[in-house]
Amino acid sequence: MSGKLIQCDACSMWEVKDTAGASGCYKCEKCIQVELLKDRVGELEKQVDDLGFVRETESFLDKSYSTIVTSKVLEERRWETVRKGGKHGMPTSPGVVPLVNRFTDLEAVGTEDVFTLSGGLACDANRAVEPKPNRPKSGNAIVVGDSIVRGTDRSFYGNRRDARMVCCLPGARIQDVTDRVQKILKGEGEQPEVVVHVGTNDVGKKGMNILQCDFRELGKMLKSRTSRVVISGLLPVPRAGESRNNEIRDLNGWLRNWCMGQGFRFLDHWDLFWSKGELYKRDGLHLNRWGTSILAGRVATATRVVLN
Repeated sequence: MSGKLIQCDACSMWEVKDTAGASGCYKCEKCIQVELLKDRVGELEKQVDDLGFVRETESFLDKSYSTIVTSKVLEERRWETVRKGGKHGMPTSPGVVPLVNRFTDLEAVGTEDVFTLSGGLACDANRAVEPKPNRPKSGNAIVVGDSIVRGTDRSFYGNRRDARMVCCLPGARIQDVTDRVQKILKGEGEQPEVVVHVGTNDVGKKGMNILQCDFRELGKMLKSRTSRVVISGLLPVPRAGESRNNEIRDLNGWLRNWCMGQGFRFLDHWDLFWSKGELYKRDGLHLNRWGTSILAGRVATATRVVLN
């Protein structure tokens, strides 16, 4: 294996590195680790915010429930005043305390369609769930993609649960997203911010020319609905061979240039996930919880920049 002296674009330090798997701007291992730690810290901060939100919500529910039950009990009680020593020394109707399960309504909610308390929505499988009526008319951000985006809602929602949605279509290809994107974006207001992550299931099954045509078709469909589009670059696949990863890298290079011409934003994750098997599950394709949090954090940051 031949090495080459290469300079890190982040810290300007020089390093001998095999550049066979490098693409575009180079970052040294230390800079990548620092960036991963920053993403991890951001993830923990979001989790703390989420826990605070849950605690406040539970406190509100407990107070509301206590108030409703107490008022209902007092309303139903009927007391009868009797003389001292009378036959009926006890109230004729002491009242009945209603026994109510506050979480009964949750039993009707499936695991695929999860509504957060603040109105955020995560949709899964092959159907697009209609957004809740109280979603804002503008400023919405939606992530649409294949199974790689599953679980990103935990970090992506942040403090904007009412205006953010993640729609996961397991096994989806580019054409599948193109066919569903109009239905998914229905009711999302004017100029929603759309992040699309798709293409992993197409690489290796279609030629580069067909992949490019599919993305162009998807781009036309997105442009007809909104001008704020972010294309999330494909991730390396540790379980795949060098040939497939080279094809993914080449497609990312084309996507970067194509997005510039279309006025889209391209989000590149390659350097963060290349040779980072610890961010993937055992199947070598899907991200584990840590990897998913990093991806979600980057997507959330990208949408905040565009929305602001």
